Amino acid sequence: MTIPRAEIEKLVDAHRKLPDPMTCAIWIRPEASEAWLVEVVSSMEDDDRAGDVIRFNPGITFRFPLALVVGNRESVERAMEKDRELAGAVARGEVLHDGGDAADLVALARRLAA
Repeated sequence: MTIPRAEIEKLVDAHRKLPDPMTCAIWIRPEASEAWLVEVVSSMEDDDRAGDVIRFNPGITFRFPLALVVGNRESVERAMEKDRELAGAVARGEVLHDGGDAADLVALARRLAA
């Protein structure tokens, strides 16, 4: 079952309103049965595990499983350098929110995936 785009957009909108707002949200693997998002949150500390997927079960406000890759920009960039499959997914992904980091992140992903 493919998750409707409108549901992903609602989730991204909710994440934009969190106390530590994201500066980028990219929907990857839209054909998957779980929502895959890559988010950049500038206020996060450097984390070498930013490429590790954080999984969430369906809940009341978002009825689908979620696979989230999140970190500050540098951490997400390092994660893509280590995991070319992630870089390829970001390169093919759809930017749903750009607060300033998406264009550079996607450009790096395209170079890494080439």
